[in-house]
Amino acid sequence: MPDTLFLFATEGEAARFRTLRPDASVEIIGVGVAEATAAAAGYIAKYAPQRVVLAGIAGTCDEQLQVGECVAVVTDCLAGLPESYRKEYRSEGWGDLPKVVAYTVSRTGESLPSGCGVELSTPAIEQMEGAGVAAVCQRTGVEYLHLRAISNRVTDNREEWRISEAIDSLTAVLIEMCDR
Repeated sequence: MPDTLFLFATEGEAARFRTLRPDASVEIIGVGVAEATAAAAGYIAKYAPQRVVLAGIAGTCDEQLQVGECVAVVTDCLAGLPESYRKEYRSEGWGDLPKVVAYTVSRTGESLPSGCGVELSTPAIEQMEGAGVAAVCQRTGVEYLHLRAISNRVTDNREEWRISEAIDSLTAVLIEMCDR
């Protein structure tokens, strides 16, 4: 059984890391909160890891973050829920990566809400799986880390996204994590 299980939404996000670290336990959980939550629960039950690392690309509307930069999500919540139902999921940062708030959205380019219980000076990103995977880890007592590389500004057209650059940055950080 692996100590650390690396989860990615797509094979495109995972492929370089999988090639460079064939010894790492890597699984694909699908895009979107429902698919990711179900798959993460299944893989956690199957492998019983001590730690899960969710990794992938993300968009931002925050000028503090640069496209291609890798970040550590320290707070995540499901965007669009009324505040009375919103739950925050927290995780530790990693290394010297900038710490960010993530909003789990249903589609790219959604408006990022303010708040989520953190200071407004914390940079924010959007992604589509984090809150679901975080909830499974919290319920099962598995340590959870969430890393993202910025591929775009949320206002960018899809053809403007710099996915390859973001994946290169993410892969380098994940390799460093494995080597520590």
